[in-house]
Parts: sequence; structure tokens; C-alpha cells
Amino acid sequence: MQFGVIGAPIAHSQSPELFAEFWAEHPWRDRLSYAKQHVAPEALEDFLASTYWAGFNVTLPHKQRIVPFLHALTPTAEAMGAVNTVVRTAKGWIGHNTDADGFWGMLADRHDLDALKALPVLVLGNGGSARAVVHALASRGFRGQLACRRAQGGFPWPEVRFEDLPAEQRGLVVQCTPLGMTPQTEYMPPLPAWGPGQVVLAVDLVYQPAETLFIRHMAELGAETASGAAMLRNQAKKAWDYWAEVLNIPHI
Repeated sequence: MQFGVIGAPIAHSQSPELFAEFWAEHPWRDRLSYAKQHVAPEALEDFLASTYWAGFNVTLPHKQRIVPFLHALTPTAEAMGAVNTVVRTAKGWIGHNTDADGFWGMLADRHDLDALKALPVLVLGNGGSARAVVHALASRGFRGQLACRRAQGGFPWPEVRFEDLPAEQRGLVVQCTPLGMTPQTEYMPPLPAWGPGQVVLAVDLVYQPAETLFIRHMAELGAETASGAAMLRNQAKKAWDYWAEVLNIPHI
């Protein structure tokens, strides 16, 4: 049974290694395989029509682009308007989203959640990953803004242009753009002129490299920092749980 991940670019993805780890002791381990495939935006519809995969994960730039080509969305994906997990059914492809749960898994056990919630959040970017992050936080009472080049709408928080962001204190800043990803590691989004101590926690959803330019900059300002590696693992495990349930795969 073949699974995989699609995106453009996709060479950086660590998902095959994660699923190999998940399946190492599974009774079906010899029947389960996972690959990564580069799919350009203009080839997305053809991929869906031709692939034999039972399910797949979706990364940049397809999390929103793929929605019109799917038979249906789960309520979670519908609420976010973005998809990161797809499964084949008798009726057609079903889109789901495990990113919000994956992101919240990074924060759920923190002892300072109330303190973080007391300060406004800033989400950098307004793509599919940002929709999941905002969904996870807004549904739990956090408030904040999104920084972007062009507003897209559909968020419970206001979208503000990067150049108009005030340098105010933030409990949490989440970097949701691909800027800084290998191999273009010299980039990061435009940031306000924060001083030391103005940001409590900075998270970069980019996980390669583990320490991005954004992470280094925020650490220099005294913020606690975290990469997207934990979110990647969390959302992948949730995706496997979903596939196992829908496809009636023994789940151990």
C-alpha cells in the first residue's frame, strides 16, 4: 500500500523517514511504503487523476490549491480552507488537515500558556500553514494578527502588511512562510524593529535547517525559540492515524 508526500520543492522533506519509523514494528510493515514526489502546481490535477497511492500528505504550494480537485473535505479541513492529508475512498479523494493539531501539540504541555495568551500573537504569512496555526490558536482563545504582502481574507484575525507592523510586545510569533528553507537559508520575512525581551516565544515552521536565520535573529533578541520539527512529527502521526482509520489498517 503506497503513501507519499507531494510538493514543490520536495527534496527537503523528512516525511519518508518519519513514516519508516512509525511502521518499523507494524504487522503490515512489508506492505506499507512512503515516497516523496515533486508535483508542480500545473501538474496537480493530472497527479490526482493518475496516481495509484492510497493516501498522501500535501506541502507547499498545494495546501489550498488542491481543495477544488477533491471530492470532499473533512470538517477540520473545511474550517481551515487548507489540506495537508488526502485519502482515497470509493467516492473519490477526501481532504483532511492535521497541521492544527500538530502545531498545538508543540504548545499544549507548556506551563506558561496563560501568559502567552495574555499577549497578542503574530503569524508571519497567510498561506495554508498559517491557516492551521491561526485555527489552532484562535479556537483556544488566543488573539493576534497575520503579517502578509497581500491580504487573502477568511481569517478570524486581521491581516496587516509587513511594513505596517508595529514593534509591540508579542507572546508568540510563528513564522509560516517558506523563507529560510534549505537551500535559500539567507532569507527571512520582514520583521518589526523589536528590542530585547519583546517576544516571549518564536516558532519557525521551517525545519531544514534546524536553525534558520529567523530563529537566530529571535534568539539574539532573547526569545525562546523552536523549529518546526516537532510539528512535522505531530502532524505526520495524526495523518497516519487518519489513514489507518479510513482504510481499516490495523493500528498499533
